Amino acid sequence: MDNRHSSPFGVGIITIITVLLVLTLSIFAALTFSTARADLALSEINAQTVQNYYAADALAAEHYAQFAAGSRESLEESIPIDEKQSLHLHLERDADGRVVILAWETVPETIEEDDLGPGYQLWGAP
Repeated sequence: MDNRHSSPFGVGIITIITVLLVLTLSIFAALTFSTARADLALSEINAQTVQNYYAADALAAEHYAQFAAGSRESLEESIPIDEKQSLHLHLERDADGRVVILAWETVPETIEEDDLGPGYQLWGAP
């Protein structure tokens, strides 16, 4: 019997290690792909939110310019950004005629308790 051509570990153990290595790398590749897809979806949502905010902010700036050029004493508006939030704008004119910004902020839309449905009972049964 010639022992020069046989592996000291055997072919079986090397095959098992190779299969486990390929399986591990495949799992890491799948996890990387799913993470990249989730990051892309989140980035697209973030880009749309930022675009909506700056469109509402530009509209608020137009309202500010019209208010500054006019003679009204106060202006209070809510400019919708999306279905969940809006840009609240509150301007007043002081005694010298200068425009004072009292509010220029993003506020969440109010949710009626009836819109929540029966699954949102926080303090016990109705």
